[in-house]
Amino acid sequence: MQQQKRIVIADDNRDIADLLVEILTELGYEVDSVSNGYELLGYMEANTPAVIILDLMMPEKDGIAILDTLKQLSPYSRIVIYTGYQEYENSVYARVADRFLVKGDNIQALIKVVEEFL
Repeated sequence: MQQQKRIVIADDNRDIADLLVEILTELGYEVDSVSNGYELLGYMEANTPAVIILDLMMPEKDGIAILDTLKQLSPYSRIVIYTGYQEYENSVYARVADRFLVKGDNIQALIKVVEEFL
């Protein structure tokens, strides 16, 4: 069952993940974070977030490796790729996701996308 305002952040950069958790929680969302693709897949077994904020490059199992699986596991979750690798902006991964944002962009852009999806 989909939870209206639940968000999961998958990012191995703890500073970025912690900052996003803090900001989005203050805005009234339920936010969880994981640090790699294996953790995210485990999380998805028990949760159906409305929005998945996904870093493409993570250790062990990255966002690229699990993107298709996420779409199969949770077809109604909106996926926002949030990466430092702008060269992926016109890739197949960007087209599979619901939105593609570069980490260097203003964090307000990410908040705006989350608000739009929820």
